[in-house]
Amino acid sequence: MADYKKLYYKMFNAVTDAEKLISQAACIMRTAQQECERIYMDADETPLRLTDKPEE
Repeated sequence: MADYKKLYYKMFNAVTDAEKLISQAACIMRTAQQECERIYMDADETPLRLTDKPEE
């Protein structure tokens, strides 16, 4: 007979490990986004202007 307790703990640990990795990935992505926003805002350039697209 299968050791269901062992199977449960194996799956539970895998899920919690994956959850931690996803949380870390989200933190890395959020930090990168904030750094890019800061770099963009600190840039000494004329902002882009959107214009109407010429009719074809």
